Amino acid sequence: MEQGKAFGLKAQDRAIREFAKREGLEIVAEVSEDLSGTLPLDERPGLQEALAKVYEYGAGALLVARRDRLARDEYAAHDAMRSFGAAGARVLYADGSNDESENARFMDSIMHAVAADERRRIVARLKAGRDAKARENPESQPQGGRVPYGYRRVKGDIEVDPAQAEDVRRIFDLIRGGKSIRATAEAMNDEEKTWHPNAVARIVKRERYKEAKPGRIVDPRIFNQTQNALADRRRT
Repeated sequence: MEQGKAFGLKAQDRAIREFAKREGLEIVAEVSEDLSGTLPLDERPGLQEALAKVYEYGAGALLVARRDRLARDEYAAHDAMRSFGAAGARVLYADGSNDESENARFMDSIMHAVAADERRRIVARLKAGRDAKARENPESQPQGGRVPYGYRRVKGDIEVDPAQAEDVRRIFDLIRGGKSIRATAEAMNDEEKTWHPNAVARIVKRERYKEAKPGRIVDPRIFNQTQNALADRRRT
């Protein structure tokens, strides 16, 4: 999530409080999280806590700063809205784009899809920029920058780290086998390392693992099957 940036937690908190004051709303509980907005409700502990607070206090609304703070995936957004609606709570946005008309609900669905498409375009644009830079000056790539989990830097070059690569493959296998991001993180936990769902989500989306250079960790077919398994979970 874009915490600490132009629309970080402090800015979101300020926008929410100003909206609540303006609309005469009482804030009965506050919840924040630092997880990807593309994850479904069952893999976002913070959002689950917010839903629990709605039941606990009988709250009539979940107030978020804007649509992409609720979710950055249209399926995840609709899932969250249905769950809060079933609890008797509306989802309200502090930017003021709230309306109960049928047309507004239709537009709300469209805007969530637009936000998700915008996220995908940003990710693709950033990746294209990195790839172009690597093609223009490949010798400079091993120097500096954080090496992704699964790789290590040796004498200026990047190579596969066998132990970490096994972790990466296990993550892909667990998710491809039907486990959620959160369940996979729990299955990966051991005495040496505690896995966070956000770390698992980043790993399972990293396309570098299927690329031949600097070293393939995951077979491209397994990578694609894993992405399909994630998409199926979101749809269901």
